[in-house]
Amino acid sequence: MAEPMDEEQHIVLLSDDVLTSVPNATMVLMEGPDVEKLAVLYQFPQFLEHCPEESIETMIPEICRDVIKWNARLQMASAEALYHAVHMKLPEAIAKRISVGALRVIQTIGPGDVFDAFGEILSMILPQLLREDVLQLIVPATKERAASDRVESRRLAARIIGSLVDKLNASEIEEQFLDQTLALLKDPDASVRAMIAQSLVQVASALPLATCEKYFLTALLDMFKHDPDARVKASCLRALARSAEAHKERAADADSQANPNGFFSVVVPLFLEECENASKVASSDLRTIDDDTYLLLEIFAEVYGYFVVAVGNVLKLDDQQQYFEQWTTVLNSLRRMVTCNGPTVRQWCAFNLPAVVLTCAHRRPDRIKGVLTALSTDTDVETRGTLANGVHEIIKVLSNHELLRKEAITALCALVNDSNNHVRISAIKNLALDLEHLSRSDSSINVAPYEASRQLEPIFSNLETISQDSWRSQEILSQQLGKCARLCAQEILCNNVAPVLFQIARASTYLVRKAGMHALVEVVRYIPDIRRRDHIMKHFRTQWAQGKVYWTRLAFIESAFRAIEIFSTQLFHELFAEELFAMVRDPVPNVRLRLLELLRQMVPAWRDSRPYLDAVKYLQAHDKDPQVHEEATQVIKLIEESKGATEELRAADAAKEEAERAFFVRKTKKDKSEAPIKPLPDVERPASVPAGSKALGAGKPMQERQKSFGNSKEPALQGAHSVPTTKTTLTGGSGNLTQAAQVALQQQQQQQKNQTFHVGPMPPATAQKEPVQTPPQKKVGGCCVIS
Repeated sequence: MAEPMDEEQHIVLLSDDVLTSVPNATMVLMEGPDVEKLAVLYQFPQFLEHCPEESIETMIPEICRDVIKWNARLQMASAEALYHAVHMKLPEAIAKRISVGALRVIQTIGPGDVFDAFGEILSMILPQLLREDVLQLIVPATKERAASDRVESRRLAARIIGSLVDKLNASEIEEQFLDQTLALLKDPDASVRAMIAQSLVQVASALPLATCEKYFLTALLDMFKHDPDARVKASCLRALARSAEAHKERAADADSQANPNGFFSVVVPLFLEECENASKVASSDLRTIDDDTYLLLEIFAEVYGYFVVAVGNVLKLDDQQQYFEQWTTVLNSLRRMVTCNGPTVRQWCAFNLPAVVLTCAHRRPDRIKGVLTALSTDTDVETRGTLANGVHEIIKVLSNHELLRKEAITALCALVNDSNNHVRISAIKNLALDLEHLSRSDSSINVAPYEASRQLEPIFSNLETISQDSWRSQEILSQQLGKCARLCAQEILCNNVAPVLFQIARASTYLVRKAGMHALVEVVRYIPDIRRRDHIMKHFRTQWAQGKVYWTRLAFIESAFRAIEIFSTQLFHELFAEELFAMVRDPVPNVRLRLLELLRQMVPAWRDSRPYLDAVKYLQAHDKDPQVHEEATQVIKLIEESKGATEELRAADAAKEEAERAFFVRKTKKDKSEAPIKPLPDVERPASVPAGSKALGAGKPMQERQKSFGNSKEPALQGAHSVPTTKTTLTGGSGNLTQAAQVALQQQQQQQKNQTFHVGPMPPATAQKEPVQTPPQKKVGGCCVIS
């Protein structure tokens, strides 16, 4: 049913039968009115997402068959629909149908948006066509279009020539399209010249160096210097930079450098000249320059990295003063662009920085210094995000650089602690790799064990804030912390990493909880002090394995899956086995089923263990859940068929046990210089309310809580042991307390005397006791008041 709104717009209500069925939607395309066809074409991305195979096999052939008959609006909607399909991997027959349909539309309609849209579809589908189809269909049509008297056809031919590089070899491209390419470079229309120059980015990189130098190098340089259109100049600059980078190895030969018309005889002077121009433009206020000048600056910033990599091995001159001046010119232009007020220019600088650091850090580190800091603290989010995506490559190069290592670490910490979530997650994705690079020592720098993790202390100390992001960010953070564990100092693992992993796992989704549990096992494995390790495991067992909610027990089992992979059998038995085998009596069937999946994996190494066999047999004999009973029967059958651990498995387990014996140490006396350990968060206890206390005004708006604490004339109470202020005044500063205050202080002193450092909650018998709350003290004038 269609209700006309005006001559161009309609409201179309498609039935559920059409919206939920690809065949019915295809019937609408074949026989329905135009407004319903248009509605179906607009819904094509949804069909493609939910029914990809059926949509590709059924709807696309119908679109390609009938598109030539439809009006311009339906044809444009068809191009938009096919745009979503050409990005997917398509069957060869479907790819050919799309190319044939696009060619038919291009050959029968005039210039306009539809022509350009289907030309784009044709160029995008080329990589999926068979080579024979390209030679039979595309090559003749492209040559015909290149000779057309219509600007749109010649521009399309210029676009297709660049896409043919993936299907034709260099000799075929030279044989089929060399003359057409040279003619298009001299085309009277600027858009055609810009398009063929853009295609030469791919073509010149694929052709032999001699062919490029003979036919294209001089032509591109002449167009860049003399063409009046800025778009043509921009495309020529791209082509020169990309082709120079592609041919850098062959062009660096002595014969090529000796050629006055050779690649680097042309490219090096051009690059140095453009560096000087970019420095002048970037030093000015970019808001006051014209659009063409800004476009060329932006394109130069885009290809700057290609130029630097291309000429990096060429700027080796006997004249050291000239060598010094050339690199100063090159890197000064980078510094000007990094500090300019054009955000797009700075973003391209961040994109190119890994290549620049790789090429220039050992040549002129003094000119690189400060660039990384400026980009990591840039005011533009896109710039910081671009840098965060490639900062691991920069760390890889600068980790052993004496002058720039500290700056690289500072920049990494700034990006991981960035205020924007996307920047943070981009930097965190490779945190373990960064730490691994920073932990390596070589002849230039010596890194003490775990020193790199201490240098990244701003990251680890802020993990609690970082962990408040989305669940995907939490999952990535957990995975990276697990990979970092073997390189982190013990105090960082105990005081920063383990508490955050518990907090993330407690408050987030299943996937995050799973990643957090796996990471926690890695943390436990790499804490050398047995006392500290056992404190964490004690908390883990009491709060998770014996948790009141089933998902904590499932999480404990999930951690055991990782533990059997990295722990020796002996260590697994010591830390996990007792609690796991006790879960055979868990009241929740899902917990017992997950336990059986773990027991199934443990069969080869544990088949001779009596506690293990007793646990499986108990489930098989006594469990009333039919699925659990069936699974236990299957595990019993596997145990009976198993031949035990193989020689390879026993050797691997022995190696793990030996490594653990050499790694773990048992301290008999606590090191007084050791920092106190953060208590780990309890599962059932809200994170915002301290244990044993109830926050006054909890759940109220901030203004009400401030009123209840600061503006009320009544004493602010805390906990269950508060004393009225009228009986607790210290007079004269001499220190005679009232009787009630003395009792409270005596209780506090006795509690501190009996207090010991621990990780996590106190043992169950102690944790159930309500701790004595000592009233906080505050100074009022010259007196101290307990309120």
